Amino acid sequence: MATLSFAGLALAVSAILAYGTYLTARHYLIGQREQSAARQAFADASVVRDGLLTSGAEVSEVLGSISPAAGSVVLLHRNGQWYSSSLSVGADAVPPTLRQEVEGGGAAVSWGRTGAGPVVVVGLPLPAIDGEFFEVAPTSELDSTLTTLGSVLAVFAFLTTVGGALIGRAATARVVSPLDDIATAAARIAAGEMDTRLAPTEDPDLTVIVGSFNAMVEALEERVERDARFAADVSHELRSPVTTLMTSVEVLSAAERELPEASRQALRLVAGEVARLRRSLEHLLELARLEAGASSREESVVEIGDLVAHTLLDSRRAGVHVARSDAGVSVRGDKMQLRRALLNLFDNADLHGGGLTAVEVLAWGGSARVLVDDGGEGVPPEERERIFERFARAGSRGSRTGTGLGLSLVAETARTHGGAAWCEASPGGGARFVLSLPLAGATRPEDGR
Repeated sequence: MATLSFAGLALAVSAILAYGTYLTARHYLIGQREQSAARQAFADASVVRDGLLTSGAEVSEVLGSISPAAGSVVLLHRNGQWYSSSLSVGADAVPPTLRQEVEGGGAAVSWGRTGAGPVVVVGLPLPAIDGEFFEVAPTSELDSTLTTLGSVLAVFAFLTTVGGALIGRAATARVVSPLDDIATAAARIAAGEMDTRLAPTEDPDLTVIVGSFNAMVEALEERVERDARFAADVSHELRSPVTTLMTSVEVLSAAERELPEASRQALRLVAGEVARLRRSLEHLLELARLEAGASSREESVVEIGDLVAHTLLDSRRAGVHVARSDAGVSVRGDKMQLRRALLNLFDNADLHGGGLTAVEVLAWGGSARVLVDDGGEGVPPEERERIFERFARAGSRGSRTGTGLGLSLVAETARTHGGAAWCEASPGGGARFVLSLPLAGATRPEDGR
């Protein structure tokens, strides 16, 4: 767009200058030609007048004695008759308006055209011989000069436009190139490459921007690391007291029958909350590790359909059938992390979606997809992105509540494996959660949302 703007501006300026130059040159050349023709006509008219004032002189002899400029023709109108120094040019070469003006007693100049091309006609009254003198001078050379001048100016206008476009392109490249570098760096940072920095520059106009951007990234990286360390430290420090609580609850649970009914209910409530707290700490710790890139990964080729089936069986959901639209759908990743992400999706369907109803595994372009459907009321469109944030819930059913971190862990696991996770409406009326991962050997998944 900037290149077109520069080209348009150059075209407008060059067109205005070329047109102005052409008009100025044309006006000057035409004026010079009229003056030259008038001087020649006055000289030739003087010769004709003096010749005809001589006793016994014939008009044809006088006109024949004149030596006009090359290509010029002399005409004389006298006593109602026309005389010409050329057989091919006659009275029709004189414009009627010019003839009337000369007959009125004034000298005049007019432009016209004959079979030979454009001409300038000069008319002079000769009262001494009771006639009117006209000289027709060709202007083909002037017309050729103006045509050449117009062509040259048009070429220069075109070259100026091309030059403006090239300058605009160069200027745009100089301005946009740093922006492209910044956009690329920002995209890499957003993808988790926090060590990305802009290369130093010697351009004084960009030094401040590059320095500010790198300082901002360093501050952001420090903040992310600090937050990750804080979450990891808190989770780690709380694991010991939570483990102690879990052990104490287990001891009390062993003697549950000896407790009163009210104490047994309280014990079951405490046991559930302590278990939820333990899961929350584990999720927080794993999220911190994933975001900091410190989570250990043992990558291997995993047949995702088999992993889904085994995960359902291990979590006592053997009654849910795995529909496989494609055979042999394999991904490359950490088997334990992927299993945990699948468990979180299944738990989410049971806790918040009215129960897990269907699971399907299929290949879509360059990605493998696991579709998890539930029997709930679905997730409103405005909530479908927010529920993947930490501690965000779109609603819970009954007394069972989740940690608020399961879907966040699913999304982060998908991201670290080069994939994505999202929520959409299920054909059965509930919610459908999609886990998309690159197929083994693929460079990236194709987003077909």
